[in-house]
Amino acid sequence: MPADGETHTGDLLDLDHAPETNGRMSVCRRCGSQTDGPQGAHHFPSDGQMARIQEWLVAESQRVHIERARAARGQGG
Repeated sequence: MPADGETHTGDLLDLDHAPETNGRMSVCRRCGSQTDGPQGAHHFPSDGQMARIQEWLVAESQRVHIERARAARGQGG
């Protein structure tokens, strides 16, 4: 049974994007998190992945913020 932090982080990843697996391995190609199975219905990060996955989520959030700022600047000027 995963710890609360792992479940929460998996939920955050699920909100960000659907798991992208190759159908044979239980790993998301986009973020590197383990998934609940080869078909990848949900992210299921292990304890050892937590630091890296949390860094990925911060970087992804920053990337989206920058894209939105660039789009707003392009539309306004």
